[in-house]
Amino acid sequence: MKKNIIIIPARYKSIRFPGKPLAQLAGKSMIQFIYDRIKDYPFIDEIMVATDDNNILTHCIENKIPCTLTSVNHQSGTDRVAEVALKYPEHYNIINLQGDEPFINSSDVLKLIETLAIAPDGIATLACKLKNVNHRKNPDRVKVVFNKNMEAMYFSRFGIPYQKNEMSEEYFHQHIGIYGFKNEKLQILTRISAGGYEMSESLEQLRWLEAGYKIKMGIVEDTLFSVDTPDDLLKANKLIKNEKV
Repeated sequence: MKKNIIIIPARYKSIRFPGKPLAQLAGKSMIQFIYDRIKDYPFIDEIMVATDDNNILTHCIENKIPCTLTSVNHQSGTDRVAEVALKYPEHYNIINLQGDEPFINSSDVLKLIETLAIAPDGIATLACKLKNVNHRKNPDRVKVVFNKNMEAMYFSRFGIPYQKNEMSEEYFHQHIGIYGFKNEKLQILTRISAGGYEMSESLEQLRWLEAGYKIKMGIVEDTLFSVDTPDDLLKANKLIKNEKV
């Protein structure tokens, strides 16, 4: 039987925000806030936090959050997820949910699972329309363009597509950093070396595209507010006061 497993990579030594998984959001740690938000999704069979830090491990144990310790040598969250996913059968669906996505919705995760079910190469992710012109220029918002088969053609921190001529808003999309993998494909992807596009843009999904794999895109209505910096955390706490979670 196929099952859906969420693995949350949680690294303590983030360059832009050290200790982010333990930062306080609405009176909880970030990692606990996310876990409490997703733990009752009926279509998820198991949740596991994957960390290389004993402080995060101890915190999870104290708060009854499933957690496992991984190697400190991983270069990306996907590599950390892949290590934990080794204990699950090859045919399981593995969902890589970043530990900085406190506003994830059940509909987003369900859309990802539905997209993964029809992904020809066992890789899926999400995007939403990018209507704000200023956001199109913001390198912290990753943009994506895809073909008529809903397969990604390229991801970039730059504004793509470039507007030499006026274009409809339907062509502008922001990538949402949640991934779904068939476990057998995930184990293959994590063995691929980084290519020039990934090193230039610092986007690991470009490694998979450069290697020739297809990434199936699912479209959702709204972008998620990611917490990348301490300033983002302040904004997130303000948003929580106006949101029922």
